[in-house]
Amino acid sequence: MNRTTFLKLLSQKLYPVLKAEGFQGSGQTLRRIDGPLIHVFNVQGASGGKACYLNLGAHLAFLPSEGGGTVAPEEMEEAGCVFRDRMEPPPGPAFGWAYGTSKEQAEESVEFIVSEWAGPGRAFFARHGSYPQSFEQMLRETDPGQIHARTALHLARIAVHLGDRERAQALVDAGLARAPERATSLKADLAKVLPA
Repeated sequence: MNRTTFLKLLSQKLYPVLKAEGFQGSGQTLRRIDGPLIHVFNVQGASGGKACYLNLGAHLAFLPSEGGGTVAPEEMEEAGCVFRDRMEPPPGPAFGWAYGTSKEQAEESVEFIVSEWAGPGRAFFARHGSYPQSFEQMLRETDPGQIHARTALHLARIAVHLGDRERAQALVDAGLARAPERATSLKADLAKVLPA
């Protein structure tokens, strides 16, 4: 079974579900934009041409994209989102969601993807579901000493946007303490989060 047939099935079975929930677009990337909140669903081909990955991304329009720079919300790609995950395929020999070797296998795989959307897919977007509420909760539940320095940078920027300078400072301090010595640009970005 080839990628084209699989993607066609995906667009027939999964995309109507996504569009009913507010996602828009066609091709391999769909987006849902609500104020500053950007949700991205993306189908990425795996190496070897026999499977794909289903990428999930959430971003806030006031944040620089991952890697720096600004991006128009309607052009945001999953790779640029600061919050990312994947819908994991069932265990098996393939890396990613296998296209299958027959139309029946492709249909079975797509049906499973649709059922998985109801769990892990929706759960990811629910965690990043509303602004500012979801992100205020994320900040409350995050222990600055237990996260990666880059995550501390993103959360500190969100805290500043929400007017919580105290939490932003705690995140900046934790990020600077955890950043590797060679991560000079990350340290510089952390140092710029809180205007003097």
